[in-house]
Amino acid sequence: MSRLVNTDIEQRGKHIYQTNQHFRRLANVMEHPELREFFDKYTQDWDTTKAIIMMMKIYQGIETHSHRKLTPYEKIAIVKDVVDDGELRRKVCDGINKWINDTPSTVLLDDKNRKSTYSNTLSTSLLEDSL
Repeated sequence: MSRLVNTDIEQRGKHIYQTNQHFRRLANVMEHPELREFFDKYTQDWDTTKAIIMMMKIYQGIETHSHRKLTPYEKIAIVKDVVDDGELRRKVCDGINKWINDTPSTVLLDDKNRKSTYSNTLSTSLLEDSL
């Protein structure tokens, strides 16, 4: 009986993988060893998860607002500068909390559907000086 159930689950999983891009991407991402290690380490509690999402959104925003292609080293240096700057960090934290709570007026950084007041601050204050 247990083999029959496993076969059924395997077949259903294959069908879902082949027909649903969201579940296919989820499986692909979660099976990537380096990403999985990162995910397991930094999503153990909600505060850590929010902090890592915030840093990832900053990283993404740096790529979006850069006037040139930056190296990964430059991007992480700018992320650290933002996190180390108390005023910018506070604005990012406020933005991520509003983004998480789906407050449309302010988002952490540019989103495909919304613009961020923080992204303008980030662009003009830190990024343009660094880029």
